[in-house]
Amino acid sequence: MAAHLMKRCTCLLREAARLAPAMAPVGQLRLARIAHKTLNSSATSCSSPFPGSLTEQVEKEQMFTSYPESTEVDQLIEKATTPEELLELLGSGHQLHHHGALILIQLSRLLSGKPEDKALLKQDARFQQLLHLVNSQITTVWHGTLVKLLRSVYALQLPEASRELQSVEQEVRWRMRRLRYKHLAFLAESCAASMQERHSQELLAELLVHLERRWTEIEDGRTVVAIMMKVGHLSESLMNRLEDKCLELVEQFGPEELRKVLVTLAAQSRRSVPLLRAISYHLVQKPFPLTKGMLLDLAYAYGKLNFHQTQVFQRLAADVLSLMPSLTPSEVARCAKSFAFLKWLSLPLFEAFTQHILNRAQDVVLPHLCSLLLAFARLNFHPEQEDQFFSLVHERLEPKLAGLDPALQVDLVWALCVLQQAREAELQAVLHPEFHAQFLEGKSQKDQSTFQKLLHINTTAQLEHPEYSGPFLPASAMVPRPPALDKKATPLQRELQETLKGLLGNANRGSFEVATQYGWVLDAEVVLDSDGQFLPLRDFVAPHLAQSAGNQPLPPGAKRLAFLRWEFPNFNSRSKDLLGRFVLARRHVLAAGFLVVDVPYYEWMELKSEWQKGAYLKDKIRKAVAEELAK
Repeated sequence: MAAHLMKRCTCLLREAARLAPAMAPVGQLRLARIAHKTLNSSATSCSSPFPGSLTEQVEKEQMFTSYPESTEVDQLIEKATTPEELLELLGSGHQLHHHGALILIQLSRLLSGKPEDKALLKQDARFQQLLHLVNSQITTVWHGTLVKLLRSVYALQLPEASRELQSVEQEVRWRMRRLRYKHLAFLAESCAASMQERHSQELLAELLVHLERRWTEIEDGRTVVAIMMKVGHLSESLMNRLEDKCLELVEQFGPEELRKVLVTLAAQSRRSVPLLRAISYHLVQKPFPLTKGMLLDLAYAYGKLNFHQTQVFQRLAADVLSLMPSLTPSEVARCAKSFAFLKWLSLPLFEAFTQHILNRAQDVVLPHLCSLLLAFARLNFHPEQEDQFFSLVHERLEPKLAGLDPALQVDLVWALCVLQQAREAELQAVLHPEFHAQFLEGKSQKDQSTFQKLLHINTTAQLEHPEYSGPFLPASAMVPRPPALDKKATPLQRELQETLKGLLGNANRGSFEVATQYGWVLDAEVVLDSDGQFLPLRDFVAPHLAQSAGNQPLPPGAKRLAFLRWEFPNFNSRSKDLLGRFVLARRHVLAAGFLVVDVPYYEWMELKSEWQKGAYLKDKIRKAVAEELAK
């Protein structure tokens, strides 16, 4: 059997070699098809009485139609500069065998961005004649021309019920399997949005299926990036394939492709860690020249995806700093906002931001100043020229504060509280009953977050502004809401509670997860007498609670201690400096009369045994008391 098969293959190869010159114009694809037919023919062998059987099959095969040579009509279409020149070709006596589609494509190019001219064109009888011609020639249009034709009929905004539009769409669907991947990519890049708008859902769904099934045919970075940007958000499975292909081709990407991929991932909130690591590696290792726009987009993408890569951030900060003179106030605000999302505080860069805004104070509008203020508050950044900067902020903000969105008003006053720059008029504006009433009964997450900030502003007015006389939030608003405590405990939180319970010995000597009327939750609270012994907590008045359980005042010399744990996300990136929100919390707890026992994650992680953890807390308590006595 094997010998018989080898004999047949040898015969086939010998005859194929003899016919190779004659078959050159036919191409490799047809030769493969002929070989397949010959191998499956029981009548073909070296001893066959039909030695010319392969030749006959070649002659019987329908030859591929070669692309037509350029004619006079083709040149007239290419050189046309007005729609009229193209429409005149319909009645000029020229033979338009395959030119209808080319004329329509050129028409759409000439009318791009001219909606009024498109409306006039649709009323022209010659245009209707052209559509009829295209419809009659649709089966003879080449693949590349066909996909451009579909883009053109979408661009010309033909009605959805148009027979010609439906004909082109149907022809594309019929040929979908035979289109090359570059044609599919072209459809995705230029037609997908129009398919969505015109409710061509079946065609779009089929295009997405073919793009996904044939994803291995992608050979260049531009194609994968274009598909990812245009249709990646429409199919989860396709996007997964495209991310895999990006990983495969990322070494070929230039800075522009890397930027587009990052911005696309950010727009879709897809935190693909392997791909982000690969992109970060190439951004660090390759000396790409990054333009101002690229730097801003990269900072935005990393901030939106909350992906931290120290070397990338260092490069972005250094490159932005070198381009500072060319930045506009809008770009400064955008960049500061991105770095604030990343929790990346580069002191030279943020000082440069401050100086840049002060130098161009006349060009700075309030939205830019607001973005910068919120960024500074998040990072707890106090510029060296603090007085000049906040004078500018108050000068621009106070006259227009009432006209801003209510939630933004609260955010801005809260940011000023974080930075210890809030003024009485600004506090009164957001604590006025007519203003804050809209947030008291809010059920949405955004409303609850805004109300929480109102509590912090109210606390700032009570504890840090003794001259402030009101208004304040009503007492009913101070009662902690259940969602504030409805969170899963972290490992540090559980271990801290267990260790502290062991030190207290009695459950009555401490409270855990104490929700205060100030808008902050204490991890634990204890009371020490003058001898350093724990006292029963619930016997004493607790002014920090909305409803106090005890009624006795603290004994002379007794001290109230609050334990505050600081997790990794509470700090600036690569720093032991707390973010502005947590600096405000610590300040408020101190102002409320507590001694604060800080328990940062980086210290707790070094403690291995229960004995070490207990000794650590005892030492922290002694230090807090000693610091208070030293004052």
